[in-house]
Amino acid sequence: MDNTNKWTGRDVWHLAVMIFITVSFALRRGPFPDAEITTIRYLAAYILYGFITVFIFLGLGKKMLKLNPSRKQIIKWAFGLAAFFSVNQMIYEFFLAFTGQHVP
Repeated sequence: MDNTNKWTGRDVWHLAVMIFITVSFALRRGPFPDAEITTIRYLAAYILYGFITVFIFLGLGKKMLKLNPSRKQIIKWAFGLAAFFSVNQMIYEFFLAFTGQHVP
Protein backbone atom coordinates (compact mmCIF):
# COMPACT_ATOMS: atom_id res chain seq x y z
CA MET A 1 0.00 0.00 0.00
CA ASP A 2 1.12 3.52 -0.75
CA ASN A 3 2.28 5.57 2.26
CA THR A 4 1.11 8.85 0.73
CA ASN A 5 -2.51 8.12 1.69
CA LYS A 6 -1.81 7.60 5.40
CA TRP A 7 -2.79 10.50 7.61
CA THR A 8 0.03 11.56 9.93
CA GLY A 9 -0.35 13.72 13.00
CA ARG A 10 1.01 16.69 11.08
CA ASP A 11 -1.59 16.21 8.33
CA VAL A 12 -4.43 16.05 10.84
CA TRP A 13 -3.08 19.13 12.64
CA HIS A 14 -2.83 21.03 9.33
CA LEU A 15 -6.40 20.10 8.42
CA ALA A 16 -7.69 21.05 11.89
CA VAL A 17 -6.03 24.48 11.71
CA MET A 18 -7.46 25.13 8.24
CA ILE A 19 -10.95 24.12 9.38
CA PHE A 20 -10.63 26.34 12.48
CA ILE A 21 -9.56 29.33 10.37
CA THR A 22 -12.41 28.75 7.91
CA VAL A 23 -15.03 28.44 10.65
CA SER A 24 -13.74 31.40 12.67
CA PHE A 25 -13.76 33.72 9.66
CA ALA A 26 -17.15 32.46 8.42
CA LEU A 27 -19.01 33.25 11.66
CA ARG A 28 -21.66 35.92 11.25
CA ARG A 29 -23.62 37.79 13.86
CA GLY A 30 -27.23 38.78 13.92
CA PRO A 31 -30.62 37.44 14.96
CA PHE A 32 -30.80 33.76 15.81
CA PRO A 33 -31.99 31.92 12.70
CA ASP A 34 -30.52 34.31 10.14
CA ALA A 35 -26.96 34.36 11.50
CA GLU A 36 -26.68 30.57 11.70
CA ILE A 37 -28.10 30.05 8.23
CA THR A 38 -25.76 32.68 6.81
CA THR A 39 -22.77 31.11 8.58
CA ILE A 40 -23.63 27.66 7.21
CA ARG A 41 -24.08 29.09 3.72
CA TYR A 42 -20.69 30.82 3.90
CA LEU A 43 -19.00 27.63 5.18
CA ALA A 44 -20.55 25.55 2.42
CA ALA A 45 -19.54 28.11 -0.19
CA TYR A 46 -15.92 28.30 1.01
CA ILE A 47 -15.51 24.53 1.07
CA LEU A 48 -17.24 24.15 -2.30
CA TYR A 49 -15.07 26.89 -3.82
CA GLY A 50 -11.98 25.16 -2.41
CA PHE A 51 -12.81 21.78 -3.94
CA ILE A 52 -13.91 23.29 -7.26
CA THR A 53 -10.70 25.31 -7.54
CA VAL A 54 -8.56 22.27 -6.76
CA PHE A 55 -10.38 20.16 -9.35
CA ILE A 56 -10.05 22.92 -11.96
CA PHE A 57 -6.30 23.10 -11.35
CA LEU A 58 -6.04 19.32 -11.46
CA GLY A 59 -8.01 19.18 -14.70
CA LEU A 60 -5.86 21.85 -16.30
CA GLY A 61 -2.54 20.53 -15.05
CA LYS A 62 -2.97 16.78 -15.07
CA LYS A 63 -1.47 16.22 -18.51
CA MET A 64 0.76 19.27 -18.76
CA LEU A 65 2.33 19.05 -15.32
CA LYS A 66 1.88 15.31 -14.76
CA LEU A 67 -0.05 15.94 -11.55
CA ASN A 68 -1.36 12.88 -9.76
CA PRO A 69 -2.06 13.92 -6.15
CA SER A 70 -3.46 11.59 -3.54
CA ARG A 71 -6.91 12.00 -2.00
CA LYS A 72 -5.25 13.30 1.16
CA GLN A 73 -3.39 16.00 -0.77
CA ILE A 74 -6.58 17.07 -2.58
CA ILE A 75 -8.41 17.42 0.76
CA LYS A 76 -5.54 19.41 2.27
CA TRP A 77 -5.40 21.75 -0.72
CA ALA A 78 -9.18 22.24 -0.74
CA PHE A 79 -9.38 23.15 2.94
CA GLY A 80 -6.34 25.40 2.59
CA LEU A 81 -8.11 27.25 -0.20
CA ALA A 82 -11.32 27.38 1.86
CA ALA A 83 -9.38 29.10 4.65
CA PHE A 84 -7.83 31.45 2.10
CA PHE A 85 -11.25 32.35 0.68
CA SER A 86 -12.76 32.94 4.13
CA VAL A 87 -9.93 35.26 5.19
CA ASN A 88 -10.19 37.17 1.91
CA GLN A 89 -13.94 37.59 2.33
CA MET A 90 -13.49 38.96 5.84
CA ILE A 91 -10.82 41.41 4.63
CA TYR A 92 -13.19 42.53 1.88
CA GLU A 93 -16.03 43.06 4.35
CA PHE A 94 -13.73 45.03 6.69
CA PHE A 95 -12.72 47.20 3.73
CA LEU A 96 -16.36 47.85 2.85
CA ALA A 97 -17.17 48.73 6.47
CA PHE A 98 -14.10 50.96 6.74
CA THR A 99 -14.96 52.90 3.61
CA GLY A 100 -18.64 53.19 4.49
CA GLN A 101 -19.88 51.05 1.61
CA HIS A 102 -21.13 48.14 3.73
CA VAL A 103 -24.89 47.92 4.02
CA PRO A 104 -25.80 46.46 7.44
